[in-house]
Amino acid sequence: MEAGTKTLIPPESTNRRTVAEIYSALATGNMETVLERLAPDIKWTVVPGDQTAGTYYGPELVLREALAPLAAVWADFEMTPFEFTAVGDKVFVVGESRGVHRASGKVGTARFVHVWHLRDGIAYRFESVSDTHAMRRATQ
Repeated sequence: MEAGTKTLIPPESTNRRTVAEIYSALATGNMETVLERLAPDIKWTVVPGDQTAGTYYGPELVLREALAPLAAVWADFEMTPFEFTAVGDKVFVVGESRGVHRASGKVGTARFVHVWHLRDGIAYRFESVSDTHAMRRATQ
């Protein structure tokens, strides 16, 4: 490599790393790191049928309306990503959610696909698609 030549990191690598950092931060309860990786105007959509279904705008609303209720209803709630596929400004994540429903004591497990849209390593759009029926069964 010539002196003064920069090695460019492909945007897919940066985006994949950002999304992996978000899951890692969620797993450890590090909400500060999660919020740092979300754009101020993020659009966060959760599939109908999910307990936090809806579209939320901004990191604080995402935390309050989409993430915090999960901890209130589920003990030991985890989102485990199995596969990350980065394509352009998107990262597709296949994984599994798991938790113990606090009221019923039953374990709920559901597969998910998350679609992240990133710009300059920051998430500006998120969509969750999951097996809501599997989780709902654990609530009964």
